Formats: sequence, C-alpha cells, structure tokens
Amino acid sequence: MSSLNRKVCLLLFLLHTAATSWLCAQSRQTEAEVDTLNALFNQTYTVDLSKAEQQVSKALDLSIQSGYAWGEANSRSNYCAYYLKKDDFTKAIESGLAAIKIYDKEEKYKNTFEYGNTFIRLSKSFYMVNDDSRTKAYCYQAIAIAERINDQHLLALGYEHLGNIYSIALQVDSALYYYNRAKKDFIKTNYISGLANLATNTGAMYSDKGDHQEAIKYFKEALTVYQNNNLNAALTTGHYNMGFTYHLLKSYDKALQHTDSAEYYAKAFKRANSLLKAYMLKAQIYGAMGNVDSSGSYYEKTIALKDSIQNDNYKKELASLQTQSDVYKKETENQLLIKDKRIAVLYRNLAIAGIAGLVIILGFLLLNQRLRIQRRVKNRLEEEVALRTQEIFRQKETIFHTNLRLKLALNGAKFDSQFVFNALNTLQKVVLQQRPQDVQEHLARLAQLMQYVLEKSPLNQVTLAEAIKMLEYFLELEQLRLDNRFTYNINIQADTQLPIPALLIQPYVEDVIINSIEPSQENGLYLNIKLAIAGDTLTITIEDNGVKRGKDKSLKQHMQGFKVGQERLDLLTQLTHKNHLVIIEDLPAGAGSHTGTKVTLQIPMENQPIEAKLELKDEEEV
Repeated sequence: MSSLNRKVCLLLFLLHTAATSWLCAQSRQTEAEVDTLNALFNQTYTVDLSKAEQQVSKALDLSIQSGYAWGEANSRSNYCAYYLKKDDFTKAIESGLAAIKIYDKEEKYKNTFEYGNTFIRLSKSFYMVNDDSRTKAYCYQAIAIAERINDQHLLALGYEHLGNIYSIALQVDSALYYYNRAKKDFIKTNYISGLANLATNTGAMYSDKGDHQEAIKYFKEALTVYQNNNLNAALTTGHYNMGFTYHLLKSYDKALQHTDSAEYYAKAFKRANSLLKAYMLKAQIYGAMGNVDSSGSYYEKTIALKDSIQNDNYKKELASLQTQSDVYKKETENQLLIKDKRIAVLYRNLAIAGIAGLVIILGFLLLNQRLRIQRRVKNRLEEEVALRTQEIFRQKETIFHTNLRLKLALNGAKFDSQFVFNALNTLQKVVLQQRPQDVQEHLARLAQLMQYVLEKSPLNQVTLAEAIKMLEYFLELEQLRLDNRFTYNINIQADTQLPIPALLIQPYVEDVIINSIEPSQENGLYLNIKLAIAGDTLTITIEDNGVKRGKDKSLKQHMQGFKVGQERLDLLTQLTHKNHLVIIEDLPAGAGSHTGTKVTLQIPMENQPIEAKLELKDEEEV
C-alpha cells in the first residue's frame, strides 16, 4: 500500500507541475499579445480610429480575463486617448482616472513613460471641459514624472501641451518659452511629428494675434518638415494653413496655389473634413478676387460635401450604437468568462487531489449546465439588446426631426422680429416726414401684413397664392416708403394652389429693395419677380436694376434678410433631404448705366397638403 501511495502522490505532483507550467505559458502568451495590441494602438489611433478601437478593446478584454494589471492600465490609458480623439471628454476622463488608479497600486508602474503620458492625456481632457486648475496640475505632474525618470520624449510632450495652454490663453511669452524647451527635447529624440506640430501651433498663435507674416514663417517651417520626412498625410494641414494665411494677407495667387495643394492631398488621403475646409477657403479666395462663378462653384461643392459628411456622420453614429451594443455583449461575456475561470480553478484543485474520475464527471455536468445557462442568458440578452437598439434608433430619429422643426420655428421668429422692426422704422420715417395721407395708407398696409405674418408664420407651408398676396402687400408698402421710386411686376407660371414653404420669398425681396433699389440714385428702377414650375422644382427669379452687389462691399454687413432666408433654406434642405438653393449674381450693364442683381431660388416641391388653411381677410375687414 505504501508503494501504491507513493506512486499516486508522484502522479499527482507531475499533474500539478504540468498544469502549472501550462497556465504560466498561457499567461505569458496573453500578456505579450496585450502589450503588442497596446503598442499597435499608439501607432494607428491618429490614422484609423476605428481599427485602433478594435485593438484597444481586445487588449482590455484579454487583460481583464487574465488579471494582467499592467496591460489593463495601458489599455484604459489608450481608451482615454481614443475618447479624447472622439470628443467624448467625459469618458476620456473616466478612462484616464481608472488607468491612474491601477498604476498607483504598483510603485514600479509609476516610473514609466505610460504613467506620465496618461497625465498628459488627462490634462488635455480636463482642458476641453474648461477645468483650468486640473489641466495645469496634471500637466505639471507629467513633467515631474518625466524629470524623475529622465525621459526626454515625455518631457517634450509635457512642455508642448503646457505651451498650447498658454498659447490659447494668448500668453505669448510663456507659450514661446515652453515651445522652445519642447523643441530642444524633440530634436534630441528626433521626434519629427512633434517638431512639425510645434511649428504649426506657433504659427497659429501668431495668426490669432494678427501677425500673419510671422505666422507664415512658422507654417513654412512645419511644411518643410512634412515634405523632408515624407509625412504626406500632414501636407493637407500644412498647405491649408499657408493658403489661409496668404488669403488674410490678400496674396490671392499664393493662397490659391497652397489651397490647390491642400485640396489635392485631402483627396489623395481621403480626408473629407480637410477637403471641405479647402473648398470653403477656395470659395472665399475667389470671392475676394471677384470671380463670382468660381466662388459659387466651390460654395456648391462645399454644400454638397457637407451634406455627404453629415450622412457619413449619421452612419457612423449608427455604427457607434452598434459598437455600444457589441461592448454590452462583450462585458456580459467577460463576466461569464470570469465565472469560467473560477470553475477552471476548481477543476484543477480536484485534479491535484487525485479524484480524476469525479472531476471529469463533475466537469461534464457543470459544463453542460453552464452551456444551457449561457444559451438562455445569451438569448435573453440578444432580445433585450435588439429591443433597446430599436428604441434608440427611433428616439434618435424623432429627436433629429424635432430639432430641425424647432430650428425652423426659431427662424420664423427671427423673421417676425425683423419684419416688425423694419415696419415700425418705416412708419416712423413717414410720420416724421409729416405725410398724413401716407401714414393712413401705411397703417392699412401694415395692418394687413401684420395679420398675415401672425397667421402664417406658425405654418410650415402656404399656397403660392397666399405667398404672392403677402408679397404684393409688402411691395406696396415699400413703394409707399420710397415715394414710388420703383415699379414691380410679378409673373406667375405655376399653379397658385401649389404648397410652398411659408415666409420664403419675402426675405430675399426685402434684401433686394434695401441693398439694391434703395441705395440707387438712378431713375426708372424696377423689380421683376418670376415664379415658374419645372418638373418638381419651383424656380423663383428676382431681378432689379439697382446697385450692383459686387461693387459695394459694405452691403454685405446689412444682408440680414438674406441670412434669415439662407438659414431657412438650409433647414429645409436637412428636413426634406432635398437641396434648396439660392444664387445671387450681378447683371451686366445694358444700354443705360443700370446694372442690377439677379437672385434665383430653386425650391423642390414636396406635394404635401398645407397643415392649416387660414385665409387673409379683405381690406375692408381689416
């Protein structure tokens, strides 16, 4: 019996040793995989945020499952950088603080680059939520760690961020001091990207101060670094900064040259937001050069790309919701895996005790039971997640449309206030000129218009006939105010019962009268309005022979009616997913000295019934 006992003990010892060795090997393999994933995240999160999120998510899951504290701390720190990149600063702060909490448990973790870099990421996050005290405190903490462990790269990152803080606060001397200290350390560590960022940030600081020549010098330095080191993806930003600054300096040829380069690299590297900025800048440059056609073309490209980006953002939001759903599933699976780990430990202890047969039977029963529980829990969770996801989608769509309609109502309120202000100013002018008969007529027209605005402004749509009637009242009122200095003609080539958006035409007509007709000193002024339907698009053309917009730059400060109308068109475009356009162009001079302006509105028709029917009362009832 003693010999048999010795053999059993030896067998149990060998089994225990083999199991322990296997578990250690598996643990080392998992830790190596976690460290590799965290390193890959730091290389890819500035280029491909979606791929980086997959890497850090897997690293965090493996760290939690294996109990690898160092890997978990680094993963949560990387999640801080991920959420900071996504502008979700609350989650960025939560992740960063969770990482610091894990680092603080081990003294050896506090003497690492990752520990100090986490403080820099937290400092940036607190800065974005306007917590100035903790912003500087965490930045100084990172610098202290870098000095303690003598890490020049970490020290440079801390000085760079501190310089950015003072730069945005327009404390130029302090910002330049820390930028220079960061530059010395970046040169020592040969961190090319950091040197380019310093030059770019310094240039932006001088540009904000209005010293554009100095800004050009630093932007050129950054651009040279990008070009010499084949950082082609960053050339988009470098050329855009140069183009924007030359535009401010009114060096339009150089501005166009750099903006063309920015557009090229944005397309080459598929950077939609950078391309949008390049289109907008080119439209502004051509506008400043007086090239109306090119400016209008790039404004149209800007609008089209902006709509495309908004659609992409909406798809990304849906993908984000799906990701949240997947994370919820993963967390549940992690909890099950933790339970599995405990069960595995129990299996191992039973095996070491030598009750191999009982362990096998019990393991089979437990595994079978766990699988049944997993299936039930998984099915229940999948149903719950599906229901919650559908509800989130419905709520998001409802909030989106409600927000647009509220903005549309607010736009109508802007028009109401602007209309009342202009009407009362006109009435005051007539009274001061002591024209009793005109005052009486003015009051009658004003009463009709006030009734119309109060009745129609809450509506989404009115008939074309109602819109024309209101427009005629307004034009008669303006004729009275301007002593009949102009005539008008309204040509309708469409069904007068056609529903169109409320308060759509009047802001542009008012803008034409104020900025083109009223400033003109010519005789024989006229205003032609044409409404025609072609297919499913209503085209409204407003022509005058007054002051030419392109020759009088000061008029742009008074185009309040145009701004209200443009805002309304943008909201209608988002709400209906159909493009509502307005085009303003100067008319060439004719036989006389008149030139004038042409405003064209292109309104897609929805063919929907009007929400309410309110008829304007006759003059006698008013």
